Parts: sequence; C-alpha cells; structure tokens
Amino acid sequence: MAPKYKLYYFNVRGRGELIRLLFHAAGVQFEDHRVEFTDWPALKPNTPEGTLPYLCIDDKEFGESLPLSRYVARKYNLAGKTDIDQLQADIILNHVDEIRGIVSRARNDKIYTEEQKKELEGRVATSLLPKLLKKIEKRLTENPSGYLIGDSVTIADLAFLDLLDTPLKSSPKLLDTFQKVREHRKKISSLPRLAKYLSTRPDTPI
Repeated sequence: MAPKYKLYYFNVRGRGELIRLLFHAAGVQFEDHRVEFTDWPALKPNTPEGTLPYLCIDDKEFGESLPLSRYVARKYNLAGKTDIDQLQADIILNHVDEIRGIVSRARNDKIYTEEQKKELEGRVATSLLPKLLKKIEKRLTENPSGYLIGDSVTIADLAFLDLLDTPLKSSPKLLDTFQKVREHRKKISSLPRLAKYLSTRPDTPI
C-alpha cells in the first residue's frame, strides 16, 4: 500500500517548493497543506524540528527540508540512477542551498544590519549566482540530453528550476547570456507532470 503524505509549509515557494515539485514530477499524490503565517506560533511547538516544512508519512512526522527532499527523490527514482549521478546531484543541491541560505539570512536574520543584508544580497547577485549559472551552462553544454545529470529528470533539475524563480522576478534578463540554462528551464517546466502544477500554483513573492 502506498504511503499517505501530507506536507506542511507556508503559502510560499521557499524551502517547501522542492518537495512539492518532486511529488508532482513523480506523479505521487500528497496533501499540500499551506500554513498561514498567523497560525505558525501555535503550530511551531508541535512540529518535529520546530521548523517548516515537515512531512507526515502515514502516522509519522519528519522535519528538515533537504532530508525530506532527498527522501522523496530516492523513493521515486529522482535522485540519480547511479552513485556518481547521486553525488553530482548532491553537489548541485549544496550550491543551491548555499545561495538559499544567504538570501534567507539577508531577509530574515535580525543579527544583520540593513547594510550587511544588502552586502549579502549583493554577494549572491554579483558572485554566487553568476558563478553557479556558468557552471550549469557548462554542464548542460556537455550533456546532450538537456538534463543536468544523465538522461532523465532528477532532483538537481528541480532544485535549480526552483532556485531561479525568485531572481527572475526581479531580474528578467538574468539568463540572457545563458542559452543552455534557458533551454533547460523550458524543458523541465514543460514536463507533463510539472506543467499543470506550475501553471496553477499560487503566485507568491518567494
């Protein structure tokens, strides 16, 4: 009997969106429970790790976004077909998570001054993100399948697709000099299992 899944996360993309994308790419049914920010203080003490997202698998609850993403990817054959493929996927995931972490701290962490937050955002925009785009462009140039790894969609493709959603809102020309990245984005977002979700999901700022 297939597991029953219920994902808890805010009504934004954020750190929960990769899990949503993985479920949709795999064609696996799950309940997408979107938590209102006003309800979070009351919910927080009862979550597995004190954070969102968390995932109910049948009657058990688990937290932390990256382990959950990797779990879904492994279970539904989206982690990479070989050990080396999975290693390469993890490397890309680490790059994506590094950028996400810096952006999140720049927006939310109260220990930083406004000037320090701007410096962090500037580091992402002028250094980390362009550096990653160049690496991905090179990888796609060397892989004729159009996927980041191997010849089928993996968690790496979905994580990279998700990462670019917010930067492209503020910088529509971000990919002008990255033809292969543009083609990859179109390819992944056009996958039948993803296309419907992407066209109907809530439009959120992050």
